[in-house]
Amino acid sequence: MAQQERLQQMREWIKTTPEISLDQVMEEYRISRDTARRDLIALEQEGQIIRVKNGLIRVGTNTTVQYDRRTEQPEKNRIAKRAVRYVERNQTIILDAATTVARMTVHLPVQPLHIVTNSLAIVEQVEARPEIDLYVTGGKFDRHARSLVGIKTADDILNYQVDRVFLGACGLTEQGVFAENLEEAIVKKAMIRSAGEVIVLADRTKFEKRFLHKVCDLDQIDVLITDEQPTDSWQDWLREAAVLLEIAEEEQA
Repeated sequence: MAQQERLQQMREWIKTTPEISLDQVMEEYRISRDTARRDLIALEQEGQIIRVKNGLIRVGTNTTVQYDRRTEQPEKNRIAKRAVRYVERNQTIILDAATTVARMTVHLPVQPLHIVTNSLAIVEQVEARPEIDLYVTGGKFDRHARSLVGIKTADDILNYQVDRVFLGACGLTEQGVFAENLEEAIVKKAMIRSAGEVIVLADRTKFEKRFLHKVCDLDQIDVLITDEQPTDSWQDWLREAAVLLEIAEEEQA
């Protein structure tokens, strides 16, 4: 299918679907990731869409509503609930801007805590909790992720030394953790440098996905929390890297 024909079909698609992932575009038109990105760039230049991490949103879409929908997915909620077990009284922790990490705020118990974050969604969740001391980075505002990103954000984070960092991942392979863009990768790397322990939250869809920007090797992770038992190969890689694997299984009714 020629690009112009695909673009016309996508113009009709976005009229009824306000948010479409890059993977959906690739699957629908059987095209490569690079071709899909070029199509999105063309639509953005027309003013039809706003390109965001892993896809697009229609111009005029309420990004806050779209963000909230992503955080409410059941697998993300299970992973977040499991991750909260690693939060201890009076700890200082970093919470990054991943939607799964943001979901942790729903399950945090009432206890003194110090949180450093670049996520405005997390700020909104905990600002009314007096037992939590909240530290927010500077940086450039990313509307889709509702976060602050870039070199300024990374520099701010490096001024802190924390007990644990809770990170999301765009992709995971045997080579390590990957981010969708450079600004996000820079911030995550700074968070890892500032933390005594690194805990990665990633659902099963993030496995075997590699992006251009690498964040860290597997052996820089202390704990990986996911929603489904990974393959035998993955379990071997994690053991070799001394990563503790936690499975957030579905709760029985």
